[in-house]
Amino acid sequence: MQILENFNFTSQLLVPFYCINFSEQYFTPNSFQYYGQPFPEQLNKAVIKRKAEYLAGRICATRALDKLGFKHQIIGTSKSRAPLWPVKAIGSISHTTDLAIAIVMHANQAKGIGIDIEKKMPDELEDNLNNQILREDETLVFQRLGKQLSSPLSIIFSAKESIYKALYASVGEFFGFKCAKLLDFNQNMLTFQIMDTLSSAVPAGTKLNVYYQVTSEYIVTECLFC
Repeated sequence: MQILENFNFTSQLLVPFYCINFSEQYFTPNSFQYYGQPFPEQLNKAVIKRKAEYLAGRICATRALDKLGFKHQIIGTSKSRAPLWPVKAIGSISHTTDLAIAIVMHANQAKGIGIDIEKKMPDELEDNLNNQILREDETLVFQRLGKQLSSPLSIIFSAKESIYKALYASVGEFFGFKCAKLLDFNQNMLTFQIMDTLSSAVPAGTKLNVYYQVTSEYIVTECLFC
């Protein structure tokens, strides 16, 4: 599988990250070995697309950890499908069909970190998914966001994915999009409030900032839980 480092994004959290372009077209059974990554048993029956995406994400994670000082680390997968980071590191991985990105930091700097990359949804799909992603009491601020930015639901979807990843280690179980409410935004940051107590570490009322970047095709969001 061919990869190419992508320089279109940079972390607004100012922590180590790595982003690549990749193509499943060039994936072969030897791709994992070529990039020094073990092939996980849970992918034995997976389609090539899934194998390529997983490998691309793990390549990014290993190379981001290299920048942090953790050399030649292999990132496994837990039973909940979350990445298994080194004891003294935390991180997050995301991918689309042709881009993968990972972000990392030292574990003593925060409780959790999340990153998400998405292709912008078509307008029709945003309309269809609106009720699944938004709370009713987000309507007014969401309408303001839509007047300033294209693909506003894609941005909120990605932001809530980053929130989920940042909080998961402190919650330990699935929680839905509507647990987080958009309060406000500016040109590069969205502010959310957690509306339900998710765990003792994440009570109702917890506020989180999510940084976002938008290109003509992609959205990248990052969330830090301290």
